[in-house]
Amino acid sequence: MTPSFPNEALPDEALYTLLCKYLLNEADEEERAWVEAWRETDPGNMALLVSLGKVLDTAAANEKTVAADTGSAWAQIQEKMDDKPALIAIRSKPRFTWLKIAAVLLVALGAGLWFLTRNQPDQVYSGPVSAVLSDGSKIELSAGAKMEVARGFNDRNRKVTFSGKASFDINGSAENPFVIILGHNEVKVLGTRFMINYQPGEATLKVHVSNGKVMVINHDKKDSVVLTDGMLLQKDNDKPAFRIASHVTDMGKRSLSFNNTPLEEVLHTITEVYDVKIEVMDTDLLKLPVRASFTDESTEEVMKSLALMLNASYEKVNDRQYKLK
Repeated sequence: MTPSFPNEALPDEALYTLLCKYLLNEADEEERAWVEAWRETDPGNMALLVSLGKVLDTAAANEKTVAADTGSAWAQIQEKMDDKPALIAIRSKPRFTWLKIAAVLLVALGAGLWFLTRNQPDQVYSGPVSAVLSDGSKIELSAGAKMEVARGFNDRNRKVTFSGKASFDINGSAENPFVIILGHNEVKVLGTRFMINYQPGEATLKVHVSNGKVMVINHDKKDSVVLTDGMLLQKDNDKPAFRIASHVTDMGKRSLSFNNTPLEEVLHTITEVYDVKIEVMDTDLLKLPVRASFTDESTEEVMKSLALMLNASYEKVNDRQYKLK
């Protein structure tokens, strides 16, 4: 039986057998769904599938017309791979003999092994834990966070795969940037201190830069943005586009700092950080400078402070909406 999700590893022989069945249109519905999900998890998986297809096509072009019982052949392959005998019901397709299929599998195993081994992590960290990587980068992983360090780290690449929440202190290298893979997004770092909160199950992403510069890339939408000191990026299923706020000194504590900042810019930050809507009834207020700091305060407290500083008033429409007048 195939795994329920493509990230569950298959033995090499079982994987190649399943891929051959898929390419020969002999896989059942569940097997086809598994392969199609598997090929999308990494560009190397798709490349491996294409390479294996070429091997099969070459073998097909060179084959002589031979009567073959592929149902029996697949059963023999399964018996060779599994400890226990297995009966496999497969639609007969007179195309490959057992020896040809076995030869194809051996060629594919030898030619494609690097596709599999290159994606195996060199190290895996699970939070809560402090990690110091071989390049000197320091990462503080919170509970439930997971980081996989790519093979060849600090030699050919500085790439990690991450989920959860963590703070990063990265040593800079213009020739060899630090790259963090976050599903279909990635963060490319030259040297900085920042925090990431990425929850793949909830499709939420937050990136906050304490100091330095990072680039966040969304490969699906072909979108990218550069974040600098005090900038916060957010995205989720409800609002999939990158949303940017400035003047954020601490993402976890919702610490904001404004130094003669126009109210228009202040309100943009507050709406993004607190996820509220603020309507300004008197637009002349938008140009007024604001000098204030907030740390872990409620929206109500922030609105009250702003109104007092601006000699204005505010109205709470509901929990997610306010009016400043």
